[in-house]
Amino acid sequence: MQAFRRYLAEFIGTFIVVFIAAGAIVADVFLTRTRLADSFGPLGIIVAYGLAVAIAMLVVMPVSGAHLNPVISISAYVARRLSFSEAAGYVLAQVAGGIVAAFLLRAIMPKSAFDFVSGGVPGLASGIKLVQAAAIEVVLTFFLTFTFWAVLIDERGPRVLAPFAVGLVIVAGGLAGAAFTGAAMNPVRWLGPALASVHLSNWLIWTVGPLLGGLLGSLAYEALFLSEFPPVPSGTALGPDEEEEEEEEEAEEPEASVPPAVAPPPAEPPSPEA
Repeated sequence: MQAFRRYLAEFIGTFIVVFIAAGAIVADVFLTRTRLADSFGPLGIIVAYGLAVAIAMLVVMPVSGAHLNPVISISAYVARRLSFSEAAGYVLAQVAGGIVAAFLLRAIMPKSAFDFVSGGVPGLASGIKLVQAAAIEVVLTFFLTFTFWAVLIDERGPRVLAPFAVGLVIVAGGLAGAAFTGAAMNPVRWLGPALASVHLSNWLIWTVGPLLGGLLGSLAYEALFLSEFPPVPSGTALGPDEEEEEEEEEAEEPEASVPPAVAPPPAEPPSPEA
């Protein structure tokens, strides 16, 4: 039952991310081309994506650890922080959440706006080669997973600020790369809208690129900053009750006597009286 709750949380969180990120693109084109009104533009779309990730992480982080991205879950499996069955469950839940969100968008959004932007699927800018675009996604996703490992996987990280840190990375990555590739940084962010709009071209950019970048970012953090610590599950953070229990257990454990690092000098025998 606990595993099912985690998978359900990943489904819901990824649904939120894809629905808002792709929906913002459809809404933007609806405002500009249908209602002939001012829209929030590319910056608003980028901010909506970042806010969606931050909100979704806040919602599901206590339950599942808030991966919301197959790249994160696969990287956690490679780093021995998730079992194969757990990683597979996470990825399937994320994929399902993204697909359901995209098809719901197609069902409820104006058809003209949805079709015009292919359901909000990330696109390749003209003049950008496939290898260049994939490299952009590699670099952006490297920063994303490196940050995720720093604030959530590393127990020394500021977990309270993790959703905001990851959301800001999404915004920063969008500012740097959205003009060229859409700055998906998440295969599901591409897959859901791509299936709903039947727009599957250049799929390597948004699948292989993020996966490679995610593996490089997570393994780099593991090697640089976590090599001294054994791998631990990347699940939920400890709640207050569990933390108090751990503190009580540590307090109850008797402290082992540690020998001094340097032995004291031997006492000098008393000098004979003259």
